[in-house]
Amino acid sequence: MTAGSKLLLSTFMVRPTSALVEWLAWHRMIGAGRVNVLIDRRQATAHPLLAALEAAGVVWVVPVNVDPDMTEEMHNSALRVGALEGTESGGYGLFLGPDEYFRIHSRAQSIAGLMRGAGGADVLSVPVCEAGTGGHEHHAPGPVLHLPRPVAAPGGAMRSVVRLGLFAARTPEVPVGPAAGGAHLSWVDGSGAPLPEPHSRAAWGRSGHGVAMARASVLRITAPASESYILRQNHLPPKQQPAPEAVLTRLADLAAIEGPIHEIGAQAAALEAQIAELMALPGVAAAHEALCGDERKTLAGLLPEVPPVPAPETPAPAPAPVEQAGDVAKDVAKDVAEPPATLPDWFAEIHTGGARQGFYTRLEHHAVICIRRDPARLVVTFDNLSNVNDLSPAREPWAYRFVRENGCSHLSVMARRKDWYRCPQLIAYLEKLSADGVFAEFGQVWLTGTSMGGFAALAFASLAPGATVISFNPQTTLDETLVPWEDRFGMGRARDWSLPYSDAAFEIDEAERVFVLYDPFFPPDRRHVERLDGDNVTRLKTWCSGHFSLVFLRRANLLKPVMQHALDGTLTPAVFYTLYRERRALPWYRKALQTNLQERGHDKLARIVSPAFRRLRREAAE
Repeated sequence: MTAGSKLLLSTFMVRPTSALVEWLAWHRMIGAGRVNVLIDRRQATAHPLLAALEAAGVVWVVPVNVDPDMTEEMHNSALRVGALEGTESGGYGLFLGPDEYFRIHSRAQSIAGLMRGAGGADVLSVPVCEAGTGGHEHHAPGPVLHLPRPVAAPGGAMRSVVRLGLFAARTPEVPVGPAAGGAHLSWVDGSGAPLPEPHSRAAWGRSGHGVAMARASVLRITAPASESYILRQNHLPPKQQPAPEAVLTRLADLAAIEGPIHEIGAQAAALEAQIAELMALPGVAAAHEALCGDERKTLAGLLPEVPPVPAPETPAPAPAPVEQAGDVAKDVAKDVAEPPATLPDWFAEIHTGGARQGFYTRLEHHAVICIRRDPARLVVTFDNLSNVNDLSPAREPWAYRFVRENGCSHLSVMARRKDWYRCPQLIAYLEKLSADGVFAEFGQVWLTGTSMGGFAALAFASLAPGATVISFNPQTTLDETLVPWEDRFGMGRARDWSLPYSDAAFEIDEAERVFVLYDPFFPPDRRHVERLDGDNVTRLKTWCSGHFSLVFLRRANLLKPVMQHALDGTLTPAVFYTLYRERRALPWYRKALQTNLQERGHDKLARIVSPAFRRLRREAAE
C-alpha cells in the first residue's frame, strides 16, 4: 500500500494555552497539514487565538459535547477522530494531547518519511515519555520545548500513527476494530519492529514490545513549570479540579523524575522560524499576546504574593492563617495546616484506628477495596458508568451501605474510566487475588453490579467458583464480532476485547447460581441475556424498566428485599415475582406500560391503564 505525505493531526483541549503556537509549529515541521482541535461546544468561539488560527487555515475547530467526567474526554475525542480518519485517505492520522509532542529519532524529516523508513508501515505505535518539571517553578507564557528537562523511561501509555482510511475507530493509544477490506497490516513499534497479534497492550507487554523508541516516541510535558501545572488544573471544571494534596503529590512526582535531558538542539532554529511564520498570520500575534497576559493575570490571582513577616524580637504565637480563596490553587499556596478531613466511612473501617482488617490498592485506572467483616460471607461489587464520574474522596464502594448493614465482608472494584474493566493491570490483579485464595477463604461469595458492573460480575465469576451472581441489565460482551447488533456504549466497544474474561457467556459455568435481572421489552438487554445459558442461570424479568432495572426496583422499594433474599439464599422466581407485583404502585411503571402497549398497537388497552392505576392507588390508601 502507498500513502501520501498528508498528516491529519487531532487533539482535544479544555482551552488553548500560550504553548499552542509552539505545539502547532513543532508538528507542522514534521508534516502536520490539517490540525483538528476538538473543544467543548460551549467554548468553541470563546478563544481569540483559536479563532485567528482557524481563520488563517491552520486549525479546524471541532465543537463537541463533552463528557461530564473530563478525564474521559481524551478517549471520547479519539473515538470521534477515528471516525474522521476512516473517511480520509492518502496519508496518516495522529491523535495527541495538547501537551504531547511527537519526536522522530531517526533520520526521517517527517512522519511520512518515518513510516516509509519503517517498511511502509500501516500503523506505528510509540511509547509516551513523561517529562519532569526540571526545577522550573515559575510559569513563563509561550514556548516550553526550549527548557531542558529530565525525561522518564517509557511508561504504559502509547500513541499511534495510522494510515488513513484503514480504521473507523481509535483510542488515544491505538486504532481498534477490523481494518477496511480485511487487508493484512504492517504494524510496528517505536523501533520499527513488527508488533505481534493480537494488537493489544497485554500481548505486547508479554512479548517485551511496547516501549521501543529507537525511531520515535512522544514527549508529554504535563507541567512546563510548577505554576504552569497549577494554572492548567484551574482550567478544569470546579468539581473536577484535584484536591490540593493531589496537586502537591503530582508536582512532587514530576519534580522527582530523573533521566536523559530533553533538548531540541539543532531543531531550535527551524522551530523558531516556524513559530515566526505562524505569528505573522493575521491576528495571531495579538491574540497570543492577549492569552499570555490572561495567564499572568490568572496566576497572580491564584498565587498572590504574601508579604514576609519580620522575625519577632521575642517568641510570639504562631501567625494566624492568611485568608485565601477556596479554589485548588490557593489551597496549595496555604502555609497553615487545615483541620484533617473526615475519613470516608469505608476507609475509617480499615484505617489504622478502625475496627476491621482490609486493604486498599490503587491501580492506574481502578481501585480495589477489601473490608473484612464476616469470614464466611464476601460480596464483590463492581462500579457502573455513573460511578465513574465521581472522583470525590467521599465516593463509596458500590452497594457499600447495604453490604455493611448485612455485616458481610466487601471487596469492591472501583472504576475511574468507562472501560468495562478491559485493563490488563486490573485483570492480572484479580487473577492474583483468586490464585492467592482470597475468594476461596470465604464460605459464600456473591458478585454483583449493574450494566458495566453487571458485565463484570458475570465475566469475573470464574475467578470465584461456586459463587452467586446477581447481575442487573448486563452486557455479555462488547466485542463487535460477537454482538454486531450492539450499537450502544461506543467507549466500551472501542476497548481491547482480545483480553481475557471478555465474553461473560463463557465465564459463568462454575457459578452456583446466576440471577440476571432485565426488561424483556428492551431488545438490546434481552439479546445479551439470551446469550447466557445453563441450568444455573435464572432470568428475572423486570418488565417496563428499560435499561434501569436496579433504579426501577429502588424506586418501588424492592431493591433491598430482592438483594436480601439473594444473600439469604431464598431468592427464587416465585419470591421475586410476588415482590414485583408491588411495582403496580409506581408511576414509572404506569407510563412505561402505556408506552409499551401503544408501541405494540394496543391503544385500547393503553387507555385503561391510567384508570386501573388510580383504582389501585385508592385501594392501597384504604
